[in-house]
Amino acid sequence: MSKEYIKHFDRWIERKKRINDILGYVSFKERDIWWCSIGCNIGSELDGKNDEFERPVIIFRKFSEDTAWIIPLISKTMTPGSMHEYDLTKNGKAIIADISQLRIISTKRLLRYMDFLAYEDFQGIRKIYKNLT
Repeated sequence: MSKEYIKHFDRWIERKKRINDILGYVSFKERDIWWCSIGCNIGSELDGKNDEFERPVIIFRKFSEDTAWIIPLISKTMTPGSMHEYDLTKNGKAIIADISQLRIISTKRLLRYMDFLAYEDFQGIRKIYKNLT
């Protein structure tokens, strides 16, 4: 990396406090794609971007109205030939589901609905997940 990456933990803590104060929950379902405030994280954990510390994610599993498993989406592969990534590239725009970053979240983190994942792609992601477990 030519440019030093600076973590903004203090800004994330302030944003996290505001997220925690949100009342109510959004309506969502498995296979939805949302912008999600995933935060400023540690080590190789994926960070969000911009002021909202956001990243697009796939709802992999809905546990309740306030809890879900999500898979973050990235724009370039972290490890070429990886067995834990699923390529969703469409119309020349690189989109990769990074299954190794699967995590549980409070749905208070869900910011904006984006799209709905095709059934075939969801099945492909599930297959990779099953091979990892």
